[in-house]
Amino acid sequence: MATAAIQVSELTKVINERIIVDRISFSVEEGEVFGLLGANGSGKTTTFNMLAGLLAPSSGTVTLLGKSIKEMQKSKRPEIGFVTQEDSFYETLTVEENLEFFADMFGMPAKESEGMIKKLLQQMKLSEKAETMASRLSGGMKKRLNMACAIVHDPKIIFLDEPTVGLDPMVRKEIWALIEQLHSEGKTIIITSHYMDEVERLCHRVAIMYSARLVASGTPAEIKAKYKLKQMEDVFAEVAKPVS
Repeated sequence: MATAAIQVSELTKVINERIIVDRISFSVEEGEVFGLLGANGSGKTTTFNMLAGLLAPSSGTVTLLGKSIKEMQKSKRPEIGFVTQEDSFYETLTVEENLEFFADMFGMPAKESEGMIKKLLQQMKLSEKAETMASRLSGGMKKRLNMACAIVHDPKIIFLDEPTVGLDPMVRKEIWALIEQLHSEGKTIIITSHYMDEVERLCHRVAIMYSARLVASGTPAEIKAKYKLKQMEDVFAEVAKPVS
């Protein structure tokens, strides 16, 4: 039986007396690509931020690799990486300077960071742009640099928040290939996405939120079978239907 990389139990968030996330529980196995899905207002983003330690829960627990969020945050080199929707690098630094900065911020020894930066430049197809100012990169290259900066410390768990939003189809497929490569290296990956073709290609299992609650979980095929769907694109409309 696989080990849980992420264990969520009775996770709840209340803001101004409004329940944003209501006692949800699920687990993500080590080495799994897991999708957290939900329409706007479902509580998905709040949940994602609590899992990554960016937002404190009102109650309930999140355990990452057997450690609490607080224990993970105290580490000089946390075992999680968070890839945000918005660019989190410095546009006035070169590609390589950005990677060096974040490696140093995560407490990586110089010899180790040098090898990791070289690997990421190749993996993200940025080797030829190493000395280029980040502000001069194309949109797809910026996405790849953003991902590289978030995982330069070689984390075991990677959070990807809408990793391909706003990208053209060709660049989206490039990002998919990178995610698949990271998975092949044994990373545990949790993704939020509105693109159901992306979910079906990348995710082994998904959890679907609606109105602050977790309403369904399983493989994409299981979800489609449960709601008698031909395609995942229709899933949000189905979960929103009132129970008869």
